[in-house]
Amino acid sequence: MPIYLSPEVPGWSPRTEADLQSAIDGGLLEESHRLDLKQALHATKGDNKELARDIASFAVDGGTLIIGIGEDKENRTFFLTPQPLKGLGERVEQVARSLPDPPLAVVTTDIPSASDEEQGYLVVHIPASPAGPHMVDGRYHGRGDKTKHVLSDADVVRLHERRRSDDQDALDLLQQQIEADPLAGLESNPTCSS
Repeated sequence: MPIYLSPEVPGWSPRTEADLQSAIDGGLLEESHRLDLKQALHATKGDNKELARDIASFAVDGGTLIIGIGEDKENRTFFLTPQPLKGLGERVEQVARSLPDPPLAVVTTDIPSASDEEQGYLVVHIPASPAGPHMVDGRYHGRGDKTKHVLSDADVVRLHERRRSDDQDALDLLQQQIEADPLAGLESNPTCSS
């Protein structure tokens, strides 16, 4: 799955550490509505909940989280911070399936470091969820331009109405196809005479 960066770069799929470094050097990486960068994930209960909130916020419209990229906020620059890859993807998947309500599916890709294949970066794709929004600790989460936030009641109602409308549109299209079927009304099991 490609990573959406901007209208100018609508799809990018890093495969190597060099791809990530090139994106940093080219100024392509910037946290946005569809991209979040994390230096590391710590193995605490609080960090797992924060990760779940990040994942739930992306599930509204879809997005990507890259783990192993740090930020120098003062200079507005990013830098590579390879992380231990062993079990990292599994941990992210377990958090996505256990903490958000309803559970979420994510797609993870390891990018090993050129200097040590046990270290590297994890790209986490969170597809837009047809069951969204998703709740973590009794709150629904969404994303703004750069950060996640708790959704208001009005936002939650709007998203549920959008989902119902999308479901109805899909059913209407399916019904149109059924009605346009040129073979409708023909028997599918003609009787055979012996």
